[in-house]
Amino acid sequence: MVSDADYQAAVEALGRARSVALTTHVKPDADALGSAAALRRWLQGAGKTVDVIVPTPAPGKYAFLESGGPVKVAGRDVDLSAAEPPDLVVIVDTATWQQLDGMQPLVAESGAPVLVIDHHRTVDPLADMVLVDTDAAATVVIVHRLLVEAGVPIDRATAGYLFAGLVGDTDWFRLPNVSPETFRLAASLVEAGANPTEIHAHLHLGDSVAKLHLWGRALETLHPALGDRATVMHLTRAMFRETGADVGDTENLINQCMRVRGTRVGLMLVETEGDEVRVSLRCTPGLNVLEVAEQFGGGGHIRAAGARLTGPLDQVEARVLAAVDEALADAEKSEKP
Repeated sequence: MVSDADYQAAVEALGRARSVALTTHVKPDADALGSAAALRRWLQGAGKTVDVIVPTPAPGKYAFLESGGPVKVAGRDVDLSAAEPPDLVVIVDTATWQQLDGMQPLVAESGAPVLVIDHHRTVDPLADMVLVDTDAAATVVIVHRLLVEAGVPIDRATAGYLFAGLVGDTDWFRLPNVSPETFRLAASLVEAGANPTEIHAHLHLGDSVAKLHLWGRALETLHPALGDRATVMHLTRAMFRETGADVGDTENLINQCMRVRGTRVGLMLVETEGDEVRVSLRCTPGLNVLEVAEQFGGGGHIRAAGARLTGPLDQVEARVLAAVDEALADAEKSEKP
């Protein structure tokens, strides 16, 4: 549980810093970028130098979350090994090294203190200060409270950034992480000027043809496993080359696995360059795919988690399905009267 003292310490650390580098996980999403945008708007308004640097490019639909300057990509727009160290590094929406590929020169080697703001359960020892609330529906919920604790007015732009992150991580309020407090926060953000119609258009009505072709190819690979209790999807390197899509276009694609009747666990396997396979997991209530992901060095939430493995796609699928089968067996034992 995050205490009032934790929030106050974070406010004071941000207040002392003259320069701040904000970063987040690979494949940055609305929660990550909305959190960074809201923080950047506050800190720049306070006269600080603020950079947002991400490990991998964000999909173009998130351009409206670029507050106060471009979102830089490590290795493409900035050489972290040669960059001037900031006074403070802030990591939003992750607390694991696995999600911070290429960010080690900034996070571990710059000498700057590190503040983590996150709502995931998996937390590596990489920060000096931690604001982690696993009960929060999204990281923007924690950022909102931080702004309130700092006495920062929630203007129209900030409300929009926070609302985008909130609907992004709750899938427009349909996921089990939603509580009455989530709706109260959403209402307050709309009252402050967030426009749900505009935000929905940004998030869902601007897909590229390449992305839609990729999704079509991926859906063709859907197949049942473990007695129809799991549904599996593959994305190969060839699919990305042939469609012109990139890894950011796979965001939320795994949810299609959960649409299959009888599915309790959805599994998406994405080939990357080299022999790494990125694994995403989703499940129905009563199961815990976080424990499955942690067996392979991954993390996330109880019902939405991920990991990275090496090896051929079919071998990775077999290894993960074996772990999923055990999780299903344990759950089914506990479900018996």
